Amino acid sequence: MMVRGRGWILRGAGLVFLLLTSCGRVVSERPTPTQVFPSVQTGTPMATPVVVRVPTATPIPTPTLSPTPIIYVVQPGDTLYGIALKYGVSVSALQETNGITDPKLLQVGQRLVIPAPRGNGRGTESPRLPTPTPMPLLVQGFRCTTNALGSLSCVGEVINPQPLPMQNVQVQIVLRDGEGRELGVGIAGTALEILASGGRSPFALVFATIPAGYAQAEAQVVRAEPTQEPGRRYGPVGVARAQGGEEGVDFVVRGQARNADAAPLRRINVVVAFYDGQDRLLGFRQVVFSQEPTLPGATRDFEARFPVTDVRSFRVFAEGQR
Repeated sequence: MMVRGRGWILRGAGLVFLLLTSCGRVVSERPTPTQVFPSVQTGTPMATPVVVRVPTATPIPTPTLSPTPIIYVVQPGDTLYGIALKYGVSVSALQETNGITDPKLLQVGQRLVIPAPRGNGRGTESPRLPTPTPMPLLVQGFRCTTNALGSLSCVGEVINPQPLPMQNVQVQIVLRDGEGRELGVGIAGTALEILASGGRSPFALVFATIPAGYAQAEAQVVRAEPTQEPGRRYGPVGVARAQGGEEGVDFVVRGQARNADAAPLRRINVVVAFYDGQDRLLGFRQVVFSQEPTLPGATRDFEARFPVTDVRSFRVFAEGQR
């Protein structure tokens, strides 16, 4: 559900599951180096389920690890999908090798062992990730700004105009010079794992360094898959008592997320997005409850803070995972 607020205080309630961007449609934004934005937390799309099959009479050989395995250090804005794409391995193999059960718990500076690509029995590597039929999703409010640390923070929203919800949404951000030459590429996931029909979700990516000659950035949705969720894996979450206002140097939003499902939710994801006077996204914050299940009807108090500069309104999104 989404709750939207303006001014000092706003109250609202609702269900959830939102956001996305457009496959094949590129949105460009030139930098505004005089404006400073803090880095924001990003969401990671839902990981592809691991399928376990009963072995046949012919034993399946155990993959042999490379004697000199590749170690990757997680950078700001990284997702498992983006890392898997970079090294040509599956997300499930990356999770299995590193004992990762929740892709959203990646930490900056975390060291990951990159598994060797597995063969398909014909001497060739398995595909990096399945490539679904591109779905026309819209990117809105995309822009990149330099921050005080000399990095580049890119934010935007993905809108889902399709009649079906979408999952596994990925946005590709390309940095270019003044002549259009590619300088760098990054992959961002939406903060919400499920984008409802007509819904939206913010995304963000931080480039630790700005390449020489950088002049503009482009964003487009490169992955999105239709889903029947919410349903089997995801349940409804209500948002109530959402209030927002200035407190010192921050704009603070507080409220409650309620499990509106008939079953316990093991994870509740609350996303608070902040906007300027023209309803342009400034950034967002995520609050995740996953320490223990939230029982049906139970509530969780959340709080999100964002630097007060230019904040004029906010939206609250929430989703639950069984």
